[in-house]
Amino acid sequence: MKVRRDKERGANLVEFALIAPLLIMLVMGIIDFGWILSTQQDVRHGAREAARLAAVNAGDTPTMAGLVCDAMNVSTGAIVTFTHTGTAIGSSGTVVLQAPVASLTGFASLPFANAIYPTSFMETVNFRLEQPATWTPATEPACP
Repeated sequence: MKVRRDKERGANLVEFALIAPLLIMLVMGIIDFGWILSTQQDVRHGAREAARLAAVNAGDTPTMAGLVCDAMNVSTGAIVTFTHTGTAIGSSGTVVLQAPVASLTGFASLPFANAIYPTSFMETVNFRLEQPATWTPATEPACP
């Protein structure tokens, strides 16, 4: 029996060396998927927050865009567009928030992963003005 163990001594190391890259890629894919899902939820939250700010007339457009950026964890590149059909109470409006997706581990930037992972998220929220709007429709960088 001892002779057989000596012959298979390195077999476990070779098997691990063959499987380890696949396991590492799987873990990196799971981490990036979770990060991207979190980013999507963050963009949705930011769009809802922007619609709430616009509906209650929380200030001018650059101020509201800054508050939207503060409400999100997206660090850079988010763009928010505020529009309304009128300035009177009851008028409708729309907020469009677009934010780029950044890979946490770099896995999502691999060539074969581009088909699976998005490069940006866009959320659109419609709202009704609850206060007369003093802000003007505009597109602002929320998180420069």
